[in-house]
Amino acid sequence: SIKGPSNLLYSAVVLDDESKEKLINSFTFPLDWQPVAHHMTIGFKEPVPDHLRNDIGKTVQLTVKEVGISRDAMAVKVLGYHSTNNIPHITLAIPKGGKPFKSNFITNWKPLEKRLFITGEVKEIYS
Repeated sequence: SIKGPSNLLYSAVVLDDESKEKLINSFTFPLDWQPVAHHMTIGFKEPVPDHLRNDIGKTVQLTVKEVGISRDAMAVKVLGYHSTNNIPHITLAIPKGGKPFKSNFITNWKPLEKRLFITGEVKEIYS
């Protein structure tokens, strides 16, 4: 498939397997929820910004500093890389039939006692 602006889904820091495991194992979520812990969105339907294009394919570190939950999603707030989201975050888990984007609406956040460090690769995801 041709990579064009029209089939760009999102740009993101996509977590490596180790970071994904670390995140999923560091938090407790309801048993019937599905773990996600896939990426931190840089831009939804947006490419990596011009001034960061050289980072594509590179590994970057993110700092996890808070955890949040609503009845629709559970997520962690992260620092360390550019994001167009009001709250740069990684969706940790969602209920059955839930949608990861619901993390954008979490309002109940709690600081972590100990910060976690995770890594991922800067990527653009196409349909």
